[in-house]
This record gives sequence, structure tokens and C-alpha cells, in this order.
Amino acid sequence: MKAVIYITKNKVWAEGREYDLGKQSLETVLGRLKKEIKVDEARIVLGNEMAYVTSVKAGDELLNKNNVLRLARSWMPFPIDSECFDWKEIELVPGEKWLQLIASERYFLEDLSVAVVKNGIKVELITTIGVLLAEKTKGREAPVVLKWAGKEKLFVVAINGLADLVTADISEDDLAVYTKQKWGLAVNPEVINYSEKDLNVAAMTFAEKTEGEDKLIINLPILRDVVTGEMEKTEEKKKTSLWLIYAVFIVLAVMATGLTAWKTGILGRFGPANKEPEITPMVTPSLSITPEPTEVDLSSYKVQVLNGSGMKGEAARIKIDLLEAGLKSVDVGNTTATREGQIKTKQDVPLVVKEKIELLMTKYELRQGGQLKNGEKYDIVVVIGK
Repeated sequence: MKAVIYITKNKVWAEGREYDLGKQSLETVLGRLKKEIKVDEARIVLGNEMAYVTSVKAGDELLNKNNVLRLARSWMPFPIDSECFDWKEIELVPGEKWLQLIASERYFLEDLSVAVVKNGIKVELITTIGVLLAEKTKGREAPVVLKWAGKEKLFVVAINGLADLVTADISEDDLAVYTKQKWGLAVNPEVINYSEKDLNVAAMTFAEKTEGEDKLIINLPILRDVVTGEMEKTEEKKKTSLWLIYAVFIVLAVMATGLTAWKTGILGRFGPANKEPEITPMVTPSLSITPEPTEVDLSSYKVQVLNGSGMKGEAARIKIDLLEAGLKSVDVGNTTATREGQIKTKQDVPLVVKEKIELLMTKYELRQGGQLKNGEKYDIVVVIGK
């Protein structure tokens, strides 16, 4: 059976059924789909938190995956490689080309790949809800805001089939301001409301093309190499377990034989009687312990990077470095141009965390700014100066 599987951070939907990911793995859920509704082929739709969607105006550079990847890295909130993203070309008006970019974090694509292959489900397409909703704006010359209240609640800013922004954490007023500034509108954009009943997501997903030129198709891949490696690890674990079982049996057999011999006095027949045991003096070695460097866990801290350097995209570049260092939540923005950089932290942020972030930004001189209040959104705020 063919089915559309819609995946969000906490839930999976397919054929009218809903599965909770809070207490079971994605592999288990797909196994239930395979068993309960006989799914053997699927097209997968990723929700807002499982993929990132944005748009970038194309330049004069040749459009191929490697060149687009270099460009996309500056716009993604997490590290990506050639297997974790895809793109397609959209011409908004004659001669003006834009790139539709989507990406998903590698750990999720690895989990998804293992889950579908282990359960014998063939995947034809992996796309996002933002891309599907943007298709509803084809032919529109001005951007609109699509308000989606289906399996999740989100806003999509789109124009002529191009998804520019997909978000859930923004007010309608702020979204209107963003759209007017980004696209040069004189008035607020039109808002179109869609509910679950208004759109047939399954039909829209099956209407998407899966074959054709790379620049015309959006389709994230299943990572076959990861799946192969996972299978090999499983087989190796099985072999190791068998050897451990054999070794335990051998040790137990030897111990049993020795115990029996001791009890029957057999061992006493083969050695000198009443021989005093030789005592070997014990030498206590002098230990020299080198302390290991303390690992700093940055994953629980929320950071904001504000660009006051005057260099476009500098905050986004720093964001990539911070994410690669272990941070999970990094937002970027602009601020008034300044010569002096600074770093602000909440009182409960350990000094080692602050020093770690300063070490990642040695290109900039950061003075200590004011202290952040406990109720503020971010634990650390960094301002980049000239």
C-alpha cells in the first residue's frame, strides 16, 4: 500500500492514524504502520521542526548542487552537507531566478533512513509542508501569508510557488512587517487561511514530481550508506555476543573442573608438601595523573548573536561555528553599528561557558556587557562590533 506519512517532532500521521513519538522511536512507529495498515511505499512530508525552508535570490554562478550547497550553508541554522539538503530553481518573473532551499539535520535523516529500510518501506519522496503549501501561490505576483492550521500551526510567506519563510514562533503583526520589508510592499500582505479540511495534503504530496532535473525537483534522500553501516554494526554485535557466551561457558567449565579437583584432593598429589609460600615484596608505583580537560556542555544554553559589524551575514557565519561547537539554540539579528563588541550573560551561566564562547570568537574583542535578567529569553547575548 502507498501512503503519505507526515512527521513532526512529537507525532506521526498516516492514513487517518496518529502515533505519538514521545514513548516510542520512529523505527517502532514505522514498524506499526507496516503491520497495521500494510504500508510498503511512502511519500514523506516533514513538519516545520523537522526541516528548515528558505529562499535565496540566485546570482550569476552556475547552478549545480555543489555551488548551491556553499550558498545554502550561510542560510541554514545548523550544519549541512550534500546529503542533508536539496534545492530547486524558481523564476518569479522573467530573468529573475530564486532558489528554494530545504534542509534537515543529519541525525534525523539517519534515524529516518534506518527506520524505513529496516521496516522494508520504499520511500519515493521526502518533502516539507512549507514547500507543499507554497504551491498554492503559483501565479501570484505578490507575496502572501498562508496560515496553516492543520496537523501543526504555522505561517508560510510565499510567492509564485516559492516558500520564503516557514515559521510558528512569530506574531501576525511581526510577520506582516517582515514581508513588507523583504519584498518591498506598500501594504500588508494578503493572509489566506487553510485548515485540515481545506487541503488534501496526501493528494498534494502525490502530485509532486520525483524524477527530472535536479534544479526542478525537491526531494531529500534516504542515506543508504548509513543504513548499511547500521546493519554491519548489528551483525558485529551479534557475533561479539556469541563469542562472549562461548567464553563464559569455557571459563565456567574450567572453574568447575578445578573446584572438583580441589575437593577430591587430586591437586595435593602433584606438589611438594608443606612448602612455605614465597612472598614477593610489593612495590607501589608512583602515579602521575594528568587531569583531563573539562568538557563544556553548551547544548542547554540559548544564545543570540547581534551583528553590529556592518558586514552582511557575519552573524550567520558565527552561528554556524557556535552550532558546530555544541550549541543547539542560536538566533541571529542585526543591531546598531558599533566599534566595540560585548558579551552579556545571565548570573547562573558558568564562567567556563562564557570563556568557551569567547574562545570560539577570537576574531572579535568582546568586553563584558551588562548582566541579563533571569526572565529574559536568552542566556547569552553576543554583540559583534567592527
